Amino acid sequence: MLAGKLRATEMAYSFPAKTNPTPVEVDDFIDAARRAFKGDNSVEAMEAVTEKFQGLAANREYIRDALLTELKRIGDERHNLASFAPQSFIIHRAPPFSLRLNLWLPPVGSSRKIEQEARIYSYQKAHDHNFSLLTVGAGGPGYNTRVYEYDRGTIEGYEGEPVDMTHLEDTSLSLGKAMIYRPFVDVHVQLPPEAPSMSLNLLIEEKEIVDEPQYFFDLKTSTVVPMNDNEVGRRVSFLEAVGHFADENCASLLFDVARKHKTPDVRAAALHAIRTAFPERQPEVDAQARSDGHPLVLRETASA
Repeated sequence: MLAGKLRATEMAYSFPAKTNPTPVEVDDFIDAARRAFKGDNSVEAMEAVTEKFQGLAANREYIRDALLTELKRIGDERHNLASFAPQSFIIHRAPPFSLRLNLWLPPVGSSRKIEQEARIYSYQKAHDHNFSLLTVGAGGPGYNTRVYEYDRGTIEGYEGEPVDMTHLEDTSLSLGKAMIYRPFVDVHVQLPPEAPSMSLNLLIEEKEIVDEPQYFFDLKTSTVVPMNDNEVGRRVSFLEAVGHFADENCASLLFDVARKHKTPDVRAAALHAIRTAFPERQPEVDAQARSDGHPLVLRETASA
């Protein structure tokens, strides 16, 4: 199988830092976002509010208070620490908008610590997004990133599938700089910053977009790689495991998932679980895959 191609072209979708930006209050920013967002124009809406978002990141009291709130939550023994993300946390919700603050650390210390933090911060993991994302540097020199773009419509999403990606640029999210990552278009890999840094994100949830899976990529071979630390991946892993323990009480539920779930990866995983638990039902699995028709689901039965 041939690997995909990488072609150099224009720059990523970015906006330089403003000189002496006017600090913006969070309610004023959300009001501006509501006026700009029409329900299906998330990227255009983000572009329209980028300057205000840079102003929100320049509101140092707001950023400080967000950190204090998270510190208080961690210090509250009534909360289960397992529910906390170590470096990324939501600081404001106003559906369909969410604001998220991220902390980034450089690789310092023992090799074990560096390896652990690389996993925590998802360094070196090239990925796209199944949501629109506006981000701005909110402290420190910012993480480094390598940005590509691709056409989601040209791939099926199976492991090892070649992907044609266009290299846009290598850059960093410096203080005050803003970038927009377009869903299912932009692929980027985050690299450690030179010094501790922060970024502020605006996420806009569009239901029909979020239901589609996020993909991860091997940049050396320009291929799709499996990744189970997102919502779709966790569901797929769960279903694959269930297949080893399922009894007849599970069969009808697995078929329901295979018929009705919106995400083809999950439908394929449900069929895989049925095939694992009930090999004698392979003809039903084949029939459901043909009825489904999605290439990923058909590939599941073809690999039997």
